[in-house]
This record gives sequence, structure tokens and C-alpha cells, in this order.
Amino acid sequence: MPVLSALALAGCLYAARAEESDLARARPVWADERTNALGGPSPDGRFLSFVDAAGNLAVRDLATGATRALTGGAGGPLPGQFAYFSVFSRNGRQVAYAWFNEDRFYELRIVEVDGSAPRTLYRNPEAGFVQPTAFSPDGDQILTLLFRRDNVSQIALVSTVDGTARVLRSLDWFYPKRIDLSPDGRFIVYDSIPANGSAARDIHLIAVDGSTHGALTDSPANDLFPLWTPNGEAVVFGSDRDGEMDAWMVRVEGGQPLGEPRLVRRRLGRALPMAFTSGGSLFYGLRAGRTDIYLGRFDAARGALVGGARVLPSRFAGANRGPEWSPDGRFLAYLSRVGTENYGQEHRAVTVRDLASGRETVHAPRLAFVARVRWAPDGSSLLLSGGDAQGRSGLFVMDLGTGEARQAVIERTGNFRGLEGDWSADGSRIFFVQGAGSERFSIRSHSLDSGRQEDVYEPPPGRALISSLRRARAGDRLAFVLAAGPEDGTQSVHVLDVEEGRASAVLHSRYGDISSLEWIEEDERLLVSAESAGGSSLWMVDPDGAEPTPLEAPWKRSGPVRVSPDGDVLAYSHEESKDEVWSLELPETAR
Repeated sequence: MPVLSALALAGCLYAARAEESDLARARPVWADERTNALGGPSPDGRFLSFVDAAGNLAVRDLATGATRALTGGAGGPLPGQFAYFSVFSRNGRQVAYAWFNEDRFYELRIVEVDGSAPRTLYRNPEAGFVQPTAFSPDGDQILTLLFRRDNVSQIALVSTVDGTARVLRSLDWFYPKRIDLSPDGRFIVYDSIPANGSAARDIHLIAVDGSTHGALTDSPANDLFPLWTPNGEAVVFGSDRDGEMDAWMVRVEGGQPLGEPRLVRRRLGRALPMAFTSGGSLFYGLRAGRTDIYLGRFDAARGALVGGARVLPSRFAGANRGPEWSPDGRFLAYLSRVGTENYGQEHRAVTVRDLASGRETVHAPRLAFVARVRWAPDGSSLLLSGGDAQGRSGLFVMDLGTGEARQAVIERTGNFRGLEGDWSADGSRIFFVQGAGSERFSIRSHSLDSGRQEDVYEPPPGRALISSLRRARAGDRLAFVLAAGPEDGTQSVHVLDVEEGRASAVLHSRYGDISSLEWIEEDERLLVSAESAGGSSLWMVDPDGAEPTPLEAPWKRSGPVRVSPDGDVLAYSHEESKDEVWSLELPETAR
């Protein structure tokens, strides 16, 4: 090798090492069974706000590990109520937080850090979700994300004096995964989908006074989770432009980017940035663990797995959930995590696996989110529950030949998880639960040919929530869970004969929160999955009213349990995950 080339190579290697050594350093902050990333650090880094096991807003002393609740006390909130995202004021004396109230929507509250003087600042049933993200420098306003029931997201400043909200920008369906206010209170950064139809996010900036609006990044990659550095001279964000989710930084001056973004930390993983401390430490949540699908031989008579279960191999190993058998038992459809996520929402593809050959076909319908799938009786399509890019929430039919998804049932008041639904036995209709986001639920049918809808079942008077809708394999009998309401907490399993229009209760639950139902033994029995403080459980229920039989639940967290059409194989999701809190220490040159 020529000397000059060797020297050039050595110089490149030295520069690469220097660049690597200049990257931000990460350190663990908190990781146990109570950890979550629903809060943020105090400006001095001494405390961390979070949601405790009872649903209270709480703070943790990071030096001693001591925790104390700021709301509700030891008994916790009233049933059905709980705290959610929170943020410290810039002087560290107050915490603003979202609260899910007795009327089943989120309101914005504020409390002193010692738990005194709690106040409700903003309460609007039309804005069903709120997320406080930053205080103004003077503490008079809180930058808040509002997500309205009509699926319009809004960036707003809420007054800490009188609770009035000043909307700065409306963004429709694709709400930002993060918004942040600059330390001087002049500019707001957020991530959003560009107008060109791309699914990738860019970082945008707006001036609080309305004088500036533009993009800080413009790339085919996903750029998201922007946060201002404490000195206000740069914005740190996550991006997969190098193939994995890394931390990047772009300098900003006068609302304009200075130069190209710079890499500051590789391989963040499933990270959710929380906030910077005044000293330059970026706290972020990290979701560790995996979710896999398992298959095992099932003996319905004994109610047990025979010989244990094995994990289903997949190109998306550790990121699969929600298995569903095809009517002929040859295929298994499931949801695979393929991109970025926020709490409650991740980017999912629909994977269909040929069980004989092991071949996986991946479908990426143009939907914002897919929550569950159901096979059509003829096996040619799938019914998807979720929401699309136009803010329409409901049920969509995806053709397995083309991968295209078309809307079937739409409910504007629904959320991104869509509606619960299932096919009729002949595939001509869809049965679905109407009333998502409201206090009144019912079951209706939708004709795929005419679009005509009819009432199928309406629960007794009073607040009643319907979930876990599941049709029997033969005929139009629907099993579902009926809950009296959050203030009651009781649940019952009902079976509805659609033709007769008659529903009967087959189980009054005392076994925990029911998460899924499955018909077995030629529709003579039901498998009921539940979860309680004591863990997950599985029950075999005879619709004639016999005492339920407890079975061994082979998973840690409840999810759909599906039995093959021949009744011999059980498929289920097993999740082992936990939240951790980490701190990213930026190098001096990056602060």
C-alpha cells in the first residue's frame, strides 16, 4: 500500500474513532417493576415524576429511591381514574399532568411538588386526550397537545392562571409524537407527517408569535421525538436514517436550521424521550423485552397444553402479537411491529404465515394503526380494526391478493385502535361494536354489498361497555364481554344468537379483567382469558351455566388465545417486557 494511502486511511480511522468517542453516553437511571416513562425529571435531576401502581401521579427521589404520591393518597384514585403523562415546571416547584377523569376523558391538572394545591386547568370533553410537554419560562403557560374526538390534534398553550387554551396549530389525524418549547419560549418543535403522502415524519418548527413556520429536517427517514437542548441552540431528535433508531442533533438559530444534523448516539432502541435537565442530561424511557407467538398441542378435554409450546420463528422475532388462524388452518395471520412507536401506538404490518412451508407474506396496508385482524370465512381477505391516514377510525377489509385495504365501517368518534368487529358466517356482513369513545355501546351489522346497517343488540339501560366480540365458527352466534362501567367494575360474558335476537349471560366474572374469548369444541365451550392483580388466568366456560374450569395460563400478559379449526393447536402471544429509564449525557460540544 502506498504511504500516502496508508496515512490517509489512518487519518480516516482516527477521525472515525474521534467521532465515536464524541457520541453521547447513556447510563441507566431506574429499572424495576414500578418503572414507567410517563413523566420526566425535575430540572435539577433530583426527582422523576411517574405513575404509580395505583394510578397516582408520583415522584421518585433518584438518590434514595423513595417515592411519594402527589394525588389520591395510599388508596389511589377512584375506580377508572388515573394519571398519565406529566412534566415539571422550569423552577421545579410544580408538576402538570394528564388525568383520566370520571367522565372518561383526559383533563389537564397541576399540583405543587409537595402534593398541595391541586387544580384542574383544562377540561373539555371534545378534547378527549391531553399531554402536557413543557412550561413557559415564566410558568404562566403549559405547552399541551390536545387530541380531539374528531381526530384533530392541536398544539396549544394553556394558561396556568385561568386555564384558557390558545391553539397554535391543528394537525389532523397524525398527532405529533413529541412537541417541545424552546427555553426562551419563542419556538415550538414537533414531528409530523409531511403533506406529500409519505409515512415518514419530519421535524417542524413554529414561532409562538406566528411569524415562522418551517421544517428543520427533510429526509425520507423517520425523524421524530424532538427536544430542545437546555441552551436553546439545538434540537435533539430520533431518526432511523442510518437503518436503526439513533439520536441526532441539528443546530438552530432564529428559527432556522444551521447545517446538517449530526449523530449523537447510536441504537437508542424502543426509546421515548422525556425531558432534559438544566445540566444537559436527556432522560428517556426504554421499553425492553419482546413479544412472541407460541404454538402448542392443545387437549380441550383436559384443558391443557401437551408437551409445552414452541415459539413461532419469524423475520420479526420478538415483535409479533395477535395470532389468528385461517378458516382451513393452513395459515396464521398476526401483527408485526416494524417501525417507531409511542405509548399505545406502534407501526404494524400484517404478516401471513404458511404453516407448512414457513413462508411469511408481509402486508403493509396504508393505515395509521392496526389493532387486530379477523379472517373472512372464505380466507380471501382480512378484517382489520384500526385507523387510516385520513383520521377515519373503524374496520377495513384487506384483500390478501392485492394487500389493499378499503374502508368498511367508519366511526369518527372512535380512536386509532378502531372498532371491534367480526364477519358473519357467510361473509356478507360484518358485526361490530358501535359506541367507541361514548358511554353507550351496541352491536350492529353492516352489509358489505349495500352498506345497510341494522341494530343487532343493545345492552340494558345504564352505562355498559361491550368488548371482546367473537363469532362462533359455525352460524351467527356472538360471544362478548359486557362491563357495567368503570365505577362498578363487574363484567359478564354473554352469547347472542343473532337470528333470534336473544342474548344470555354465561359467566359473571370474578376472575379478573377479561381480555379475549375463543370458541372451542365445535362451539360448545368458550376459552376466557383474564388478567388480575394476581396475574393472568384462563378459564373454560360451558354456555349451559356449569361452573367454569380453571386452566393453566402459559403466558405472562393476557392477549388473544386462538385454537386451530381442528381444535388441536393453541396459538397465543407471550410478552416479557419492562420499562426502564435512562439518561443520555451529551458531550460538551453538543449542549
